[in-house]
Amino acid sequence: MWQYYMILLLGFLLLFAAGYSFRYTLAFLKRGEKTVGTVTGLQTYKSEGDVYAPVFTYHTHDGRIFTYELPEGTNPPAWEIGETETIIYDPANPQEVRLYSYFRVFSWTLVLLSLALPLLVIGGGYFVAERFLK
Repeated sequence: MWQYYMILLLGFLLLFAAGYSFRYTLAFLKRGEKTVGTVTGLQTYKSEGDVYAPVFTYHTHDGRIFTYELPEGTNPPAWEIGETETIIYDPANPQEVRLYSYFRVFSWTLVLLSLALPLLVIGGGYFVAERFLK
C-alpha cells in the first residue's frame, strides 16, 4: 500500500512542477518579443550518421543580431537555409529564445502533465477504490 502513497506523491510533485513550468512560460510570453528568424546554417553532428540542427539568425527590436541553434536535429534536415520562422525572445536576455509554436513553447509543461496525470489517477484511484469497493 505504501507504493500507492509514493505514486500519488510523485504525481503531485510532477503536477506542481508542471504548474511552475506553465507559470514561467506565461511570464516568458508576457515579457517576450516576437521577431522573424532566418535559417542561416545547418550545424552537423555525428550520431549514427549525420544529424542537422538549424541555426537561426534574428534581429532584436533594438537592431542587435543574434543566432540561435535549435537544440534538436534531424536527418534529413527539416529546415533549409533561407527558411523563416517566428521566434520569441526575452528582451532582457535576447539569447533566451524559443520558436513560437504551441509545442515548442509549452513542451516542458506538457511533458510534466503527461507524466503527472496517470500517476495521480493510479495513486488516487487506489484510495477511491479501496474506500468504495469494500
